[in-house]
Amino acid sequence: MTKRELERLYEDFERGVYVKKSTTILLVVLTLCLGLFLGNLLTIIYSSQPQTTRTVAPAPNAAPPVSSQPQISQNMASKIIELERLTRANPENVGAWQQLGNAYYDTNRPKNAITAYVKSLELDPSSSNVWTDLGTMYRRDGQYQKAIESYAEATNRDPDHTNALFNTGIVYFHDLKQEANAIAAWEKLLELNPSAKTPQGQPLKEFIDAHRR
Repeated sequence: MTKRELERLYEDFERGVYVKKSTTILLVVLTLCLGLFLGNLLTIIYSSQPQTTRTVAPAPNAAPPVSSQPQISQNMASKIIELERLTRANPENVGAWQQLGNAYYDTNRPKNAITAYVKSLELDPSSSNVWTDLGTMYRRDGQYQKAIESYAEATNRDPDHTNALFNTGIVYFHDLKQEANAIAAWEKLLELNPSAKTPQGQPLKEFIDAHRR
């Protein structure tokens, strides 16, 4: 395989184009060649961002998520390529789809993460954590109503899922400008955890009281 062929495969990869089955063998070769070419090829993939705990949305007073292009490490690029290969070789592998969604989540590629999470939930809809992660990716992609619906699925399956309740309030408060619905979600959270705080350390009850009308 020539260097130009490798570059073309990476161009497809960074655009989020899933590799066709006919190129699966080429991906294996590509993975083996990462050590030789990845340093130059990854300069056009997303630039890095500090990572936050998965399933937790930004704080109530944070700005809306801004799409950026973080750079990913050689290990993460190799992991994503391998997981793409696994999901094509075994499309019923729920764990592989979830891991692929997590990898795209951590590299801030919400559209790709949504595709992977939706596929995993079609196979096994029982995980409230995956529903919550899907909601966060919908929010990051600007699909706020779908984010609310995903968080609702999470709390339907696990009424004590505090992250889903907190994130529901985030979307209502910050993105949809529906403060009453946000406060209702956060009050449910306080019933489960009266000492809940925002990521900045402010007691959530104080934040709610300051915005109650």
